[in-house]
Amino acid sequence: MKPLLTTVRKFTDCLTFMDLPLFDYIDNDDFAIIRMEQLGMQLPYQTPIFRPDHYSIIVVIEGNVTYYIGNSVYELGQNCILFSRPDSFLTSRWSSLGEAYTITFSKKFLLQYWPAGIDEIQKLENSKNSITNLTDKMMKSFETTCLEIYKEAISKEPYKHELITNLIFNLLLFIRQEQFENTSGNLQKKYNSYVTTFIHDIEDNFSKIACGHSNMLFHINDYAKKQNLNESTLSKIVSTATGKSVNQWIHEKLIEDIKYLLKYTDKPMRDIATLYGFYDLNYFYNYFKRHTQNAPGTFRRDFSFL
Repeated sequence: MKPLLTTVRKFTDCLTFMDLPLFDYIDNDDFAIIRMEQLGMQLPYQTPIFRPDHYSIIVVIEGNVTYYIGNSVYELGQNCILFSRPDSFLTSRWSSLGEAYTITFSKKFLLQYWPAGIDEIQKLENSKNSITNLTDKMMKSFETTCLEIYKEAISKEPYKHELITNLIFNLLLFIRQEQFENTSGNLQKKYNSYVTTFIHDIEDNFSKIACGHSNMLFHINDYAKKQNLNESTLSKIVSTATGKSVNQWIHEKLIEDIKYLLKYTDKPMRDIATLYGFYDLNYFYNYFKRHTQNAPGTFRRDFSFL
C-alpha cells in the first residue's frame, strides 16, 4: 500500500496528522526533538508523504528505517545518522525500533537563537541529504549530545533555545567532519548570494505548488525579476557557479517531483500534470519521456514500492 500524500509541512502538524503524541514540551513549530520509541508506533509503520519546511537529523541507535527523500533511498540501521534538508517529498518506513531520535529545526530557529552562525547556516543551505555510519564509540558521543538537547527541550530554563541551537551546531559540525574524512575533497560549495537566493527561490516555488499555495511554475524570467536581474545575467551567474543552467535546475527539480509522485502515490496522472501546469496531457507525456526516456505510465507501472 502506498503512503498517504499530504500538504503538511511542519513536523508538529505531521505528528498530529499521524495521530501520534504531540508532547507538551514541544513549544515551538520551528524546533522539535522526539525520542522515537516514545511515540508508540505500531510496527511496521509507514509515515505519510509530506514536504517538510525544516531540516532533520534522524539518529538511529537501535532500529531499522528506510527514508525515501526525492529520488534517493536511505537505509538506516544501528548507529546510523541521516541529515535531511527541507523542500523535497519525504516518507519513511520503520520496520524495527529500539532507541532513536528525530531532531527537526528551521533556518528561522537557528538565526533567531544563534545569528552569529550565519556562515554555518549558509553551508547548511548548500548541503545535501546524507547518511553517516558511526562506530559504537562515536555513536555514544553523538547520543550524549542528543540527550543533552532532549533534556534542555523538556526543561523550563529561560535560555534553553540558545543552548539547544549551540548543541545542534555541534552535531552538524560532527556530521560534516565525518563526511569529510570519508571522502576526498571538500563536500561544501559556498555559492554567492545570487545563487543561494535562486536555489532558495526554486525550492520555495516547488514547495508552494506541492502544498497548494501556488499554481504557477516559475520560469527563468520569474527568478530573475525576484533578484532585480535580467535573464542573461542570472543565467550566467548560476551556470558559472553550479555548472548547470537555470533551465536545467528547473527541469531537474520538476522531473524529480513528478517521479516521486508517480512512484510513491496513487495520484492520478492528469492531476500530477495539472499540478505543474501541464494542461495538455499529451504534452506532459512527451515532456516526461524527453527527459527520462520513459513514458510516465510505464515508469509508474515498472516501479514496485514495498
